[in-house]
Amino acid sequence: MTSTSPDLRTTVAADKTERWHRLRQAALTLFEERGFAAVSIDDIAAAAGVSRRTFFNHFETKAGALFDPAPGEAAQVAELLAREVGADPWVALTRALRAYLAVEFRTVSARRRILAGQPELNRFLLLANMYFEESVLAWLGGRGITGLRARAMSSMALACVREAFTAWDAESGQARLFELLDQLFALAAAGTAAIRPTGAADRATNRTTSRTASRTADRATDRATNRATPKASQTRSRILLTAERLFAEHGVFAVSNRQISEAAGQGNNAAVGYHFGTKSDLLRAIVDDHTARLERIRERLLRSRGDSTELRDWVACVVLPFTDHLSSLGTQSWYARLAAQIMTEPRLRELVAGGSHDAPGFHTVVAGLHRCLPGLPPELRRRRDDMARTLLVHTCAHRERTLPADADAARAAWEATAAELMDAVEGLYLAPASSH
Repeated sequence: MTSTSPDLRTTVAADKTERWHRLRQAALTLFEERGFAAVSIDDIAAAAGVSRRTFFNHFETKAGALFDPAPGEAAQVAELLAREVGADPWVALTRALRAYLAVEFRTVSARRRILAGQPELNRFLLLANMYFEESVLAWLGGRGITGLRARAMSSMALACVREAFTAWDAESGQARLFELLDQLFALAAAGTAAIRPTGAADRATNRTTSRTASRTADRATDRATNRATPKASQTRSRILLTAERLFAEHGVFAVSNRQISEAAGQGNNAAVGYHFGTKSDLLRAIVDDHTARLERIRERLLRSRGDSTELRDWVACVVLPFTDHLSSLGTQSWYARLAAQIMTEPRLRELVAGGSHDAPGFHTVVAGLHRCLPGLPPELRRRRDDMARTLLVHTCAHRERTLPADADAARAAWEATAAELMDAVEGLYLAPASSH
């Protein structure tokens, strides 16, 4: 038996980190030059001098090249915070954030400029910020600041960073950004008295803004209500269900829009294009439909368990939304098998990037689960999150393929699967970390 020497392992890890940063810098440059939508994964890989396969060894999606935390980022933040010994917690936290932004200025400033041109990408920033905030919360806990006080302080500090970038004009240079940041940190430290409106003009502005927002929301509701006739809604639903079945049984790339239209009983072979647009749009519509129903189950679980400090309760909030939703679909369902395809195939992950991970309840569950695992380093928690998702989706896909035809037996099978998955996922998170 042979073993890999420590020096070789160190060299391999360094090479992998170097490729990661090369891909990140290539992505940032291309996104700034051409815009996010105009750049492909192949473009990024070519600019970094690596293969497409190497790209997917480092990032799951194109958005990951812009938003994924860098290797060692959690340790870097922790080190900056650890330097602030004896200082007031707010002063120490803001100084550490300033130091981090100075070191990572190229990345964070480019990211903000890209987001300004494509604000829908902000959803990916939520998850990136969540992992960053874990290091801050762990440090605050070590200073005796816990619970809501810790979350309020970290949220205020990160909001100051966000608003400084929003107000900053890149043409004015880095020094101006830090001036804005210091002003916002000072206002946050002073509290709401320093920013409360004082004049009638302010109050009038607030009322006008509120009325405008209300009218905009009303118009959006009207559009949503009148979007489709009952017959059109039935046709859309039939196409969605047919596409889901064909995608699950034959593979997304093996099925055409024409085949879906025909299988859905549509005389017009262009029915999919008429109701949804491209096949990519259709796939996103399927995922969005299931995500909305999953989120309702997750919200119900959070109302009953959201204050828990028990890991098992948070694991239930991970597992039960998926298994309960699949159980509600009856004895013939296909979504778990489709979800397994999306998880496995990089091009599909890119098409539906976000999905259930954009749902507010998902972020709440992940944060609650992580609070029960203070002993696991953030990067290891993130890897175990990936393992838990893989276990959940692929186990459910197998159960879906072998589901009994009897309705009562099918419900019992999903209940047993849920219990077994909760045992397995809880054990996965509690397993000791091996030294590498």
